Amino acid sequence: MNTWLKACLAGSLLFTPAAFAQSADDDDPYAYPEEEAERTQEKARQADDDAYERRRKLVDETDEFREAAEANNDEGFESMARLDDPSLGVAVELVGGLLMVDSARGNFSDNKPAIGVRATYEFGRALKTENEMWRQGFIADLRWIYGSLSDGTDFIKGVTRLHYFTLAPAWVFRFGESDFGFFVQAGGGLAYQNTGITVGEEETKVNGLKPVLQYGLGIRGRPGRSARFMFRIEATGLRRGYANDFFLGGSVGVGF
Repeated sequence: MNTWLKACLAGSLLFTPAAFAQSADDDDPYAYPEEEAERTQEKARQADDDAYERRRKLVDETDEFREAAEANNDEGFESMARLDDPSLGVAVELVGGLLMVDSARGNFSDNKPAIGVRATYEFGRALKTENEMWRQGFIADLRWIYGSLSDGTDFIKGVTRLHYFTLAPAWVFRFGESDFGFFVQAGGGLAYQNTGITVGEEETKVNGLKPVLQYGLGIRGRPGRSARFMFRIEATGLRRGYANDFFLGGSVGVGF
């Protein structure tokens, strides 16, 4: 019996190394030295291929960026004007100057100070174009100007108040890449005239409404774009009926 147990124990020791090697990794068969060398070489080639592919992609991306940066708009490079200048293109300005009203007494004009307010919209931005000249070149003004005249004696006197309401598009010719430009303008609107004639202690009021034609030219600028400061110097004609009035002045305001 003792001899039989010793024989079984010796036999089990002979089969143990082979069984252990087989169970270590069922999916990976036993590798001989030649196979291990081939696997190492294959892994090295795969690592080199991965590194080359990463370098190739990096070079391709660098070349594409360089080509896009060197390209002109004519070659398909898309302008970033909308991102560089994300403002709304809206401005509000206070207007002031000299109103030269067509004189009814035969003189060239009766000159009086005038004030007003103007709202401007750069509607060229709505054209969905990347051309900077078109984006900032087309503007439209909604403007109100007020001026008054008075004449007479202590017994008989008259006071005339003039209100001009106009809507006029304009085209701005920028001076190169600067923030200044020359503009021409033409539009129309209404002129409201309120006249009060006083005789002694009695006053008679006369009101009138006439169409008005606006035309003019000037210089427009917005220096210091971070502050959005706007200004304009202009000469504007206001044709109401047979009378031809002129406004010489300017405006200052802020853009958004």
